[in-house]
Amino acid sequence: MASYLEDFAKLRPCYLLSRSSYNDVLLRLSERLIRSLTGVFANSGSELWSQNEIMIRHEHDFSDDLFEFVAKVVQQSSYPAKRTPTIECGPASLRICLAGTNSTAKQIEDYKKWENEHNELTVILDEFSARFPSYEVYRDTDHSLLIMPSSFNSSIVRNHIIKRHKSARLISYLKPRSVSGFARPLHNAFSEVDICTVVGGPCDVSQLLSYEKRCMSGQEYLFDLPASLLEEA
Repeated sequence: MASYLEDFAKLRPCYLLSRSSYNDVLLRLSERLIRSLTGVFANSGSELWSQNEIMIRHEHDFSDDLFEFVAKVVQQSSYPAKRTPTIECGPASLRICLAGTNSTAKQIEDYKKWENEHNELTVILDEFSARFPSYEVYRDTDHSLLIMPSSFNSSIVRNHIIKRHKSARLISYLKPRSVSGFARPLHNAFSEVDICTVVGGPCDVSQLLSYEKRCMSGQEYLFDLPASLLEEA
């Protein structure tokens, strides 16, 4: 998929949205791919990076009560193989991962099997939502929770892009977990002329980028699909 994205980025501005920190993005993606992007929205959209320089950062001071609750949740978890650190703090977000934020794929799979049997994250999510109504808590992945203030959400990503590209028609590709989690406000903020496609994986993105390139070169005709098809994973 990287080569398709690099080629497409030569034709149109491209941004990456990641729930992870910018440092984590640097570890996961090639330097060449990152350089081809106009920008990277990291930490669930609270930061905008361009060519390794921070352009925008939204910050939030989490209360002591909230930190104490999160620490208590981790301490009281019955998961027997917790690995520190279990809490990751971004500029405007907190992530709880009882398997450990630096866990290996095998350790995460072990935790997911345990969580499927005990359903602990759902209980934590419900309790947190009741106690801190001014925050949003998302089932970020199968093994983690993401906490963000209600005053900030991912819809601001679209605002930042439109300010830089005023007449832009946005085309986005989001995974189902992102749409049901932290990227839901962004998904809901797209206008009627924008296209938001929910994809199953990199192969879907490669095929869709190829189609967009053919449309831009006149080899394909653009057509409107029903929303039910556009959003099918």
